[in-house]
Amino acid sequence: MTSNSSKSRIFKSLKSINKAPDAQYDTGIDVPDLSDTIEFLTGLPGSNTLFLGRFSTKNLLSMMDEIGLIEHLRSIGFEKLIVDIDIDENRISYFKLYWEEKIQSNQLIDLRISETTFIPEKKYFDENLEYTQYDMIVIEWLAARNPIMTFDEQKPQLPGQASPGLGVLKYCFKMLYIMAKEVFKDGFLDIPDHMHGAIMYSKQFKFFDPAHEGIIRAMRRDLLNYSLSDVSWGAITGTIIDLDTGKPAIYNPGEQIHYVSERMKKYFESNKYKNIMMKYYEKKKYFFDYEEMLKRREIILQSKKIEDL
Repeated sequence: MTSNSSKSRIFKSLKSINKAPDAQYDTGIDVPDLSDTIEFLTGLPGSNTLFLGRFSTKNLLSMMDEIGLIEHLRSIGFEKLIVDIDIDENRISYFKLYWEEKIQSNQLIDLRISETTFIPEKKYFDENLEYTQYDMIVIEWLAARNPIMTFDEQKPQLPGQASPGLGVLKYCFKMLYIMAKEVFKDGFLDIPDHMHGAIMYSKQFKFFDPAHEGIIRAMRRDLLNYSLSDVSWGAITGTIIDLDTGKPAIYNPGEQIHYVSERMKKYFESNKYKNIMMKYYEKKKYFFDYEEMLKRREIILQSKKIEDL
């Protein structure tokens, strides 16, 4: 994922939205004085920053409680939570969640999002569907880490991963869904840098490009018996073979979207989208040379750390 610069600057289909912060937005969620009712939650007093220019720390804590994120974190040992929100010069909003102390080693979640206008090419729309642009929330960066756990055989370390996860992806998506509805966005999107990231997201996101969607579904079908870690290494080592071309499968990053609005839902349910997606799904077949992957992985790890990949 992109962390140092906005994805809106990199992809031509995304146009940044630059505007001054709004007044606090009414989320429609009941926000009591949480200091009296939930003692293990703390915000950072004295900050006037609003997440996305709309949501206060109390709004975010209320969302976290409503969707079950707080209860989930409590169940795995994280009682006292600290929320920190900020915005940078590129209008990227930061949501950081800490445990007990606001120090890097205790950070649980790092979410960075921005607002954009998504401008797709007209070729994707059929004659019966009006061409439109979409107002979106962009996931610039999303990372979750468990600072008190270690990797094991059930949850092996993924390439590029420094710490075990928290199992909070579904909760983060629920928060983003609420935000997108409250600020009248068509949905939220990410552009995963790696194939394994796209596969992770594909259970709740769809590629805007129906060909990409058909390909990722075909990969999930043909690689069903392999772990995400294995698939990650398969992509890195070039041992996932596209039988249509006879060459290693190549992942082309593109907009992967979780839609919210009805007008965006109509696009994904259009006949043109479904037909193209199924064409690629049925055409593509993948073979994983697992034994060769193991050999190449061993060679790579002789000179590199897995978290640096």
